[in-house]
Amino acid sequence: MITLGFCNLKGGVGKTTACQNIAAALARTGRKIAVIDMDPQSNLSAGFGLTPSPTDPQVFDLLSGGASWDDIVKHKEGVDVIPSSLNLVMAELNETGLFDNDTVLRDALKTISSDRYDYILIDSPPQLGIFTRNVLAACDKIIVPMDGGFYSLLGLRLLENSLSVLSDRLEHNLEILGILMTNHNPRFSITRQVFEEVKKTFGDILFENYISQSVGLIEATSLGHSIFEYSPKSKAAEAYIEVTKELIRRIEGEEATFDIKKKRPGRKPKAKTKEPTPQPPAEIPAPEEPKPTPEVIPEPVKAPEPLPEPEPVKLPDPEPEPKPEPVRIAKAGPYEESIKLELLDMLPEDKGIWPQMLAPITDISRGEIDVKELREDFENSDKNRYTFYILNDDEPTLWPVMFPDQIVEPMRCVLKWDENGSAEVFF
Repeated sequence: MITLGFCNLKGGVGKTTACQNIAAALARTGRKIAVIDMDPQSNLSAGFGLTPSPTDPQVFDLLSGGASWDDIVKHKEGVDVIPSSLNLVMAELNETGLFDNDTVLRDALKTISSDRYDYILIDSPPQLGIFTRNVLAACDKIIVPMDGGFYSLLGLRLLENSLSVLSDRLEHNLEILGILMTNHNPRFSITRQVFEEVKKTFGDILFENYISQSVGLIEATSLGHSIFEYSPKSKAAEAYIEVTKELIRRIEGEEATFDIKKKRPGRKPKAKTKEPTPQPPAEIPAPEEPKPTPEVIPEPVKAPEPLPEPEPVKLPDPEPEPKPEPVRIAKAGPYEESIKLELLDMLPEDKGIWPQMLAPITDISRGEIDVKELREDFENSDKNRYTFYILNDDEPTLWPVMFPDQIVEPMRCVLKWDENGSAEVFF
């Protein structure tokens, strides 16, 4: 039994959709599959058409010991589903209760026989909270779905930086099986740049196949179906089949065959109706001869009276169009440009997307590195507004800061990024 966790610290990247459709594709190879919804938003449960009532047992009851696996499991499209609900939020808020450690899910999975399933897929929330840490502690390998956006790349960077720290903390070797590009549109330049950046940095970890943008995937999820139930012959279904084949090759080293011609539930064949026995045509009576109509003499038509000529309408003179005010575009001065150039000179020749990221900054300042002050600044800053990046001596790449312990010497510079268009650089 292999446990796969679907994780990315950036939301809206198609993580839950990938988990659902890969599970449905694996089930169509004849393998025994289960999925666990560890996200309080319960999107994976809704994707399978499941919405537990307040009295129905769900994943919270499994983790708390209030119900067994067989009490909770639901069967959809050949997949065993352990649904979720907002009860998980209450469990997270109670810090001294159920979730006071990161191994609750791993301990619960030990009660399942290892030969009951071939794969268990687990969907996690888009942040490094207690539920995601439980998923990472319980899974054998990790799949990281990401779209072509810059913030999705940041979520991947944050997850990668966290794995080494969490591996020691959880006493568990965390391995990324693959990075899967979802909602991919190669026509966009930023999407191509992010794809090349991931391919250059992670190499073979990136899946060769990707999932393109598809309205069918959105429609299928909203109706509580996988793409194989909703549109089995669509390009999205073909893409998920190729991704699942690649996943099986990476884990099992063999090719897989799929049966996607499974009938939809609830559809019944139309009953055949008996053809009526032909009857001899009935005798049609001869039509009666029409009676002659009397001749009508039309009355003479009077000529219409001429209409009066309309009075001319005076239109008001058009008002002159107002001249548009000139648009003022903020432009960085020589001081800001010099700091940008100095920062870019520290990066390798292939600077990736950082020239584009620094281009719109019009307010930039500089200061000297003070490790203690920078740590305090990081801990006290608004995390929704500011993002810190470190350029170390060892690796000439700007890495996002997630923990204050990452701000250690030696450092070449620290970039404090303000989403409103300003930045501070510490050399």
